[in-house]
Amino acid sequence: LFFCAGTLALVGLLMVVRAWLGRVRVGGPPRSLVGLALRGLRWRPGRAFSVAAIVAVAQFLIVAVSSFAVRPPEDPQDRASPTGGWTALATFGEPTSVDPSDPETLATLGLSAIDETVVRACAIARLRSSGGDDASCANLYAAGRPTVLGVGDDFVARGGFRFVAHAHRDQAAARADDPDNPWRLLESEASAEHPIPAILDQATAQWALKLGGLGATFTIPDEQGRDVTLEIVGLLDASMLQGFVIVSDAAFRRLFPERSGYGMALIDAAGVPPDERVRVAPALAAAWADAGVAVEAAIDRLRSLQAVQNTFLAGFQSLGTLGLLLGTAGVAAVQMQNVLERRGQLALVRAVGFTSGRLRGLLAIETVLTVGLGLVAGTAAGLLAVSPLIGSDASGIRLPFAWVAATFGLSLLAALAAGLAAATRHAIPERPRAE
Repeated sequence: LFFCAGTLALVGLLMVVRAWLGRVRVGGPPRSLVGLALRGLRWRPGRAFSVAAIVAVAQFLIVAVSSFAVRPPEDPQDRASPTGGWTALATFGEPTSVDPSDPETLATLGLSAIDETVVRACAIARLRSSGGDDASCANLYAAGRPTVLGVGDDFVARGGFRFVAHAHRDQAAARADDPDNPWRLLESEASAEHPIPAILDQATAQWALKLGGLGATFTIPDEQGRDVTLEIVGLLDASMLQGFVIVSDAAFRRLFPERSGYGMALIDAAGVPPDERVRVAPALAAAWADAGVAVEAAIDRLRSLQAVQNTFLAGFQSLGTLGLLLGTAGVAAVQMQNVLERRGQLALVRAVGFTSGRLRGLLAIETVLTVGLGLVAGTAAGLLAVSPLIGSDASGIRLPFAWVAATFGLSLLAALAAGLAAATRHAIPERPRAE
């Protein structure tokens, strides 16, 4: 839909440009150099339109694709954000059964009074982890055996994250106290007719594992190496859980019955005073010291995942802009052809008193106007296409206005250089001399 809307907008704007070029013929005598340049566009208007159209398409693609650069949410504590409202992610070198959220366990960990207070104020959801391949965009290789996470009732009841799509729950199976929580879909009983329900990040399902969308089924090997069928019942919007296959705790224990303990934990430090949140990571590291824990801020993990997508987009931006600049510079060949075909007209202009410098300026303005029309049409079409998404919390899309402005300016400079290059000393006729 995005490219369809953008393409239609671009075609419409180019038709406006084509009609405007045709109307340049009408009007009184030009009273300025710019007016004379506009009148000069009537020479081969189809050629001028072709140049503008090529520039417009290139600029449209640059603007449209650049707008998909993603940024972290403004409020990481928002449960509908890509962090799910979680503050930190803890991964263990070895599975552990230590639960610092249990008061009796916390008292035996030997933490300082400050660390104990900080940990007590945190909400902790421990996740079982199968280990396996990283199926996020940070892994350049195909994930043959993705990591499976088993989430308990504390995680499911809390909810969080934004779903792109999810299956509809049976009214009879929906819990009266939590009817609209998509995570409850993981609690559905698996059978021969109904595979194990699983929730994945949309990018993981579609690109990393190439599974398709909602309702797709796939198999993974269990602990004995037997293939077990899973069904996608929910797709998360871009989130920090990218790369994982998420099932219920009961389903995980069915798949990996001999794997005890927990391999990951999510921490919500919303209950910790802001000035004490710097103590969250050290306090948790001390609590899980025997498990070889690594505590990472949720926003940092999200940034590392987003950096991969943004790096690809930055590469496209750079190459696309370079191609646009080179193409704009190549307009010099088109303008040179125009100059050679208009030598008679230019000789007449020289005869009535135009200097060679003024004539070069006229040809340069014509080139800049032609390229400028394409830049305006392409930029406008790109902005119209992505305008419903720009600035919305759901998309996280922010248009890089600085990059678009730089591309615009550099293209106009390249057009100016192309126009001056076309108006060479040999192409412009000399003024006739009186004998």
